[in-house]
Amino acid sequence: MKALKKRIYKLNKKEIFLIGFYISFLIVMTLAMVIDFVIGNIIDAYVEIVFLFFTLISIIYYYNSKKLDVAVYSIVVIATLTTYSLLISNDFNISVFHTIVPLGYFLLFSLKRSLLYTLLHQIIVVSIYWGGHILYPENSVLHDATILTAIGLASLMIVFFGIVYHLSVENSYQLLRKSDRQKELLLKEVHHRVKNNLNIISSILGLQMIREDEHLKEIFEKNRLRIDSIAMVHEILYKHNDFEKINLYEYLTQLSTMILDISESNAEVNISNKTLFLPFEMILKIGIISNELIVNSIKYAFVENVGVIDIQIKEYSEYYLYKYNDNCIESIDLKQVGNKKSLGLKLINMMVEQMDATLEIENDSGLVYSIKVPKNV
Repeated sequence: MKALKKRIYKLNKKEIFLIGFYISFLIVMTLAMVIDFVIGNIIDAYVEIVFLFFTLISIIYYYNSKKLDVAVYSIVVIATLTTYSLLISNDFNISVFHTIVPLGYFLLFSLKRSLLYTLLHQIIVVSIYWGGHILYPENSVLHDATILTAIGLASLMIVFFGIVYHLSVENSYQLLRKSDRQKELLLKEVHHRVKNNLNIISSILGLQMIREDEHLKEIFEKNRLRIDSIAMVHEILYKHNDFEKINLYEYLTQLSTMILDISESNAEVNISNKTLFLPFEMILKIGIISNELIVNSIKYAFVENVGVIDIQIKEYSEYYLYKYNDNCIESIDLKQVGNKKSLGLKLINMMVEQMDATLEIENDSGLVYSIKVPKNV
């Protein structure tokens, strides 16, 4: 149910109305077909079967192509032609279908187009009635002024209701769009200010690094990189319109470039999967982990700051697999790595725990960190 709700929330107004139109038309036509077969209106039943078939083709086409406008016009044409066919095959008896069809226009098209299509539709309906009036003088419905007046008034009421409904829906969506734009601007400003504040903290740490104690300089440098890795996430969010997900490749590329520049390292970082987008919180944690691993590789794994780092991110049905590997040529004691009490390793373990992930460390032509992150985090 939650997955269905998420899919519905991702649809725009026109897509929701189109799907609703499809479902409504299928249900009504199916019921009409069954009733017509039961009461013996075989011709009407066959007409409904034909247009149900065309509707299914339209649905399949839309599902495969995702061409919204083509699907909209196809179902509108199918529904409209169905009403004309049923009106004629039903010997011009009272039919509600051709009076209701304009509602679909007002749901799926702009007001201007809806009025134009409604006008054309009413002209065709009047022409059908007029032609029947001339060709079938014995038809009581076509020569009953009271019935024809009632049909005309019903059509006008439906058109009036469609106009009012269209305007009310459009007004609601305009207010929602305005509200969304305001929230978007506010979020951009928040991320911009957070980024600036983190940059100020980073600059303060940079000033504190101007001292003789190499150990303290190293501590300040690492903390500065940690803060910069967080600030970078907010900078990416500020520059993009999607506040829910971030391109992981873009973020890790910027992060690794920044670390290599600050460290004056000649190492090479290769990142796979350029199309994976992840939520803000997950990106933040992966960024902190990547920062610690890249800094450690530069400091401990490479000779003369030269080496290669491979970061692979693979997506599976239930989890993401983050794999970090440097090409350190020295022999590494995995027990010693696991028993380290450094802040960097503690941060990595903390991020892994917060994501409900699992961490495995191997020694295969360098250290290999494999982190399996479940999707439902």
